Amino acid sequence: MTPQSIDEIGSLGEIFSSFQGEGPLIGRRQIFVRTAGCNLGCTYCDSPRFRRDVEFCEVEDPPGSGLFRRAKNPVALSWTMAQILALWTVGTTSVSITGGEPLCQPDFVRALAMSCAAEGLPVYLETNGFSQNRFARLISWIDFAAVDIKLPSHRACPPEEWGQLVENELSCLRSASRAGVVTIAKAVILETTSLEEIEGLCSRLQGLDASLVLQPASGRGRPGPEKLMLLYEAASEHPGGVLVIPQAHKMMGVL
Repeated sequence: MTPQSIDEIGSLGEIFSSFQGEGPLIGRRQIFVRTAGCNLGCTYCDSPRFRRDVEFCEVEDPPGSGLFRRAKNPVALSWTMAQILALWTVGTTSVSITGGEPLCQPDFVRALAMSCAAEGLPVYLETNGFSQNRFARLISWIDFAAVDIKLPSHRACPPEEWGQLVENELSCLRSASRAGVVTIAKAVILETTSLEEIEGLCSRLQGLDASLVLQPASGRGRPGPEKLMLLYEAASEHPGGVLVIPQAHKMMGVL
């Protein structure tokens, strides 16, 4: 079955072209497809209006202009691909499927990743990794996987559900690493993030071919330099390497 044989529909928040502001691909030009709806409630969420479905998907055109076209949700896969191809330029490196949470719409996101692959467009998936089964259905069609590991201090879910959540996240990282996908484990650092949380995370990441990114939270709850130094040292023996990278797109004033 080709991705075009069924015109899947999905709920999207935004489509735009900008620079990757997080992780080791920072500064690369990407087209961002932001899904609407998320199953978690992280205290540091930087896109809270997309935690739920939204009435319209907004498309910034031209890039960086702050001017948007609107389409009523749900939108079709064929329409989404048309927006991506119209925004693609010679300097664009990949399509970032982000959220919200992409795994909340597994059929649409799988069809989108397949369609991008069919056009020769590399796919960068940003996910909280809450479902290893849903992630596994995408693995053949993605080139980069950035999995946002939730720490207890993030309060992303009820405490009794955290163990299952983090096991799914780690399974997603293992699957991506084994498949040869460029794998990135990201942990947002708050002022309340403890040394024990980072030490525990690093012990769980043993044996994974993945970069570890410690991302300082922006705004309220932002950790100080001493906290970052302490947690970096705790993570410095991670074999895949550790990086401290803030959200650069906020510094540049772009989406």
